Amino acid sequence: MTMLYDNLRKFKPRGYPVKHKRKEPFNPSILVPNGYFERIRRIRELDLEMDRFILTGKDYEDFIIEAYSSNVHWSTKLEGNPLLEEEVKRLTIRTFQGDIEETPGGPRQEILNHLVQMAFPDQFKLPWDHELILTLHGYLLENTGISFNPGIYRDVDVTVQDDGGNNLLIPAPTDKIEEEMQFLLDWINKKALAYESITAATVLFHEFESIHPFQDGNGRIGRCLFHLFLQNTDLKNSHLCKIESHLLKDEELYYQLLAYTDETGSYTELIDLVSRAMVNSYEEANATLSGKDLLSSNLDESSKTLLKKAKRIGEWFSVEDATNWVDGIGEQSIRKRLNDFVKIGAFNKTGKTRSCRYIFNDPFKKIRQEMIIKFNLDKSIIEGGKGSTI
Repeated sequence: MTMLYDNLRKFKPRGYPVKHKRKEPFNPSILVPNGYFERIRRIRELDLEMDRFILTGKDYEDFIIEAYSSNVHWSTKLEGNPLLEEEVKRLTIRTFQGDIEETPGGPRQEILNHLVQMAFPDQFKLPWDHELILTLHGYLLENTGISFNPGIYRDVDVTVQDDGGNNLLIPAPTDKIEEEMQFLLDWINKKALAYESITAATVLFHEFESIHPFQDGNGRIGRCLFHLFLQNTDLKNSHLCKIESHLLKDEELYYQLLAYTDETGSYTELIDLVSRAMVNSYEEANATLSGKDLLSSNLDESSKTLLKKAKRIGEWFSVEDATNWVDGIGEQSIRKRLNDFVKIGAFNKTGKTRSCRYIFNDPFKKIRQEMIIKFNLDKSIIEGGKGSTI
């Protein structure tokens, strides 16, 4: 790995700026790197393992906040958002607790916009079209202080520059943007699902960045599309991993690989970087969850059965219902265990005595409900799913 990336650092294209290559239709030739399938198997194992863990409400909420604030911070920081990671985390906590600023504007608005989008991937299920892309761009950049109207493909030719003002990329010309975006959308909707999801997400991300359809915000939108594709295909827990921090920590290498892919047409090296970042982020997330997992504690097997069953059904249940889940334990003993879980925040409770009901505490579901009310969102976007997202 070190030798490969050391060589890439020495890569110099035939001459900057690299020029976007028109692909009509978009039908990339893709080779995966050595060791890729072992990484993918590991990522899939870890994604499934994340469904097994059961945390207290507080631990689960803290875990969500850490992942979301980290991903939003790293993605927006790369594009010039000045807020420090701790500031982003504080804003994330306030937002997820329903204490949302009405019109923060500027950098804070950008963070808030990203949090809302990330919390509701249900709005961006495949197939995708131009309207979805434009809507996502408009939403993420609304009221952030940009000097042009968000949600519109650019109408001027631009170049991508480094901090020193040197041109790095000449993207698609203005009069070809909609056509080339249609080529990419056709590939996403008709062919991408034939590939492993990380491969497809990486390729679509790169082509989107190469077309560069907007005057500003292309990196942020592209990374959002990357995450949305993963969540809406087969890696539903990817949003709980700090992928961006592992992917973007070496900014020079990240941009070098984008240029290398444009110049050579090879996606192998970029897929290698992304898949390694994802393995590391999944390993990190699972280590954190494992250390807080109630099922790994010294609880007896009957108590663990109560936790697993309550999480699986995701609905209100009675003491009588819970008594039927385990053998050889009376209602009074079951009631005590359920109330103990309420005390540590694993369950929520309503009613008293015979009318008492319990439910597995899913803070993320509550977070989404609070945001739906605050932002006047369509309630249907959280319907259809039961139980916890972990």
